[in-house]
Amino acid sequence: MICLTGDIHHISLKTKEQKFLNSGETEVKIATKLLKIIEKYGIKVTFFITGKTFDEEWEDLKKIVSSNLVEIGGHTYSGIPAGKIYKLWCKITKGYLPTHSPTYGSPFKQKIDIKKMIEIVKKKTGLNIISWRSHGYIHDKNTYIILSKMGIKIVSDEISSKKIYPEEIKKGLISVPINVIPDHDHIYHAHRDENFVEKAKKVGYGKDDFGIDSYDIKKWGEMVKKQVYEIEKKGGIATILMHPLCMYLSDEFKTAEKLIEFFSKFDTIWMKEVYLKELFKKYLYKDPSH
Repeated sequence: MICLTGDIHHISLKTKEQKFLNSGETEVKIATKLLKIIEKYGIKVTFFITGKTFDEEWEDLKKIVSSNLVEIGGHTYSGIPAGKIYKLWCKITKGYLPTHSPTYGSPFKQKIDIKKMIEIVKKKTGLNIISWRSHGYIHDKNTYIILSKMGIKIVSDEISSKKIYPEEIKKGLISVPINVIPDHDHIYHAHRDENFVEKAKKVGYGKDDFGIDSYDIKKWGEMVKKQVYEIEKKGGIATILMHPLCMYLSDEFKTAEKLIEFFSKFDTIWMKEVYLKELFKKYLYKDPSH
């Protein structure tokens, strides 16, 4: 079973990747192009979208959130409600950001940001989101407590090459690990050329459970296929992160379409359905042998 996910950010966030877009292009417009490929093959996708995107680009975003193949997940409202120490670290390292930083923001600051994320989706779509991915996977000891209190049920911040099943974590949340090599820190695209990657290695930026190396997108695509096969054989859930922007800037969706066609051979699932499956197993399923 496959859980395909992608992250979408508001244009005013002004990420390094966004600077490589042509005039008039945005992440939302790029994601809309990827969605057409997804719809072509009829697979489900969970898009984690920053809240400001709903405020700034609603007319374009409508095309995505109205698709019956899309689940909306929270991705913070503003990007990262970072504290002063975090911002100083970013300045010193020139953008090589540490993951799981303890300087994500005060509990008060996080609560406001999370609340705004949830409320803007409700206002624009009428939906209550239950799935969440922290921007940059960055969270601290307070984040999940706040998320749980605000009705979030499932999070996908962990990168693990070994975990093939969801697991219940503290605060009553279900964690769905990204267990297939993610794209952003493992493919060459935009400013992430060999020179950038070598410098990033020196500060440990981009290192996760799949290592620290980056690859040509074709090589990365083959790695994704192999890992999905292995997880499928074991009966797990292959959770994949494909940023629409990374896929576009790497080779204008050529590899993405090949992978999506490959994914269509398997059952696909939304993140929220993973939660429902876990809930069913925990509370409703009764072994007929007992």
